[in-house]
Amino acid sequence: MTRRPTAYRVATVVAVVAMLFGNLTISHQVHASNLANAVSARIKPDTVYREMRGPYLRLNFDVELKNESAEAVQINYIEMRLFDPDDKIVTRRYMGRNGLPGPISMLPSDEIPPNGKLYLFNPFPDVELGAIVARVEIRLFHTEGHTELAFQPEPMPSASLTRPPLAGVSYIFSGNDLFSHHRRVSLISKPATDLELQHVTQRYALDFTYLDQVTGDLANALGASLSDWFGYDAPVLAPADGVIEFVRADMPDNTFDANGNRVFTKEFDSYGDNAGLGNFIILRIEATESYLLMSHFRRGSITTSEGKRVKAGELIGNIGLSGDTAYPHLHIQMQDGVDPIASRPIPIAFRCVKRNGIEVIDGSVDSGDFVANCGATHDLLD
Repeated sequence: MTRRPTAYRVATVVAVVAMLFGNLTISHQVHASNLANAVSARIKPDTVYREMRGPYLRLNFDVELKNESAEAVQINYIEMRLFDPDDKIVTRRYMGRNGLPGPISMLPSDEIPPNGKLYLFNPFPDVELGAIVARVEIRLFHTEGHTELAFQPEPMPSASLTRPPLAGVSYIFSGNDLFSHHRRVSLISKPATDLELQHVTQRYALDFTYLDQVTGDLANALGASLSDWFGYDAPVLAPADGVIEFVRADMPDNTFDANGNRVFTKEFDSYGDNAGLGNFIILRIEATESYLLMSHFRRGSITTSEGKRVKAGELIGNIGLSGDTAYPHLHIQMQDGVDPIASRPIPIAFRCVKRNGIEVIDGSVDSGDFVANCGATHDLLD
């Protein structure tokens, strides 16, 4: 084996070190440059809440970047600074190109197209801290200079839900963490612009189902039959007192083929823009004047009707496979109006919920959590 000359090896090490750490110096140099007029930014949604989960703060927001120049703009470094009510720094986080590859590669893209837009999901969603955050600054450093924006997060709305919608110990397959599909909806994507979406109404949504509490499986074998799935046909209970504002109950359920792949019902497209919801209920919660959408019910299982008052814990239907869903589950989302597309999203919180075996007051749940009603034992029935 031919041994490389020492000078070559040293040069290689220097190059790698420069690749790993050199950009940090470049980023600080860019920080001193003037704001670029070519790149503007705005926060989505208009209101960002201070969501707390124990010592962790979640800031669920997106950044829409617009490039008004004729050249593509490359993002090199993103920084977030959090300040307390006295306007003192609480923490500072960043991501850049340092690394092989650097964390910037985790973005949907690191380039804003000429005369185009780029939509970013907050890459620092969960921060452990013990202080109240009163102001957030986002700074983006790019090949045209840098762009800044700031906002004041709002306190969480009052808890609206009295209990989880499933009995016993259910499982949150998907919540609203950074990697959840509910969270990752770009408002500049073609599907969103085709629907003229102004808000990600499912931003704080939760998907409830059951799984095998030993193996963690959602279904027996391949799940080729609906009855193989532990969540299928499970009773759904009203999670709060309220009035039923809307019901759709006649959409056929999808099926599975022999390999467990979902097969859409042939009637799917005839249900319009909200076909993906399948059979669904919208419950108006009078105590907070908010609306809870619950979807993917089994066809014909909904036991309530529009205008009817329901009490928390009352049976309202059963989980099915209607709409755009890959497995039987109950999707719920809180919003400020009846329209599933045009309404603004509201974070979901429970007055009391047992999360992973611990009772939490005014608490939220998220992907991977085992959830039960307060006072319930750790089995499949309250």
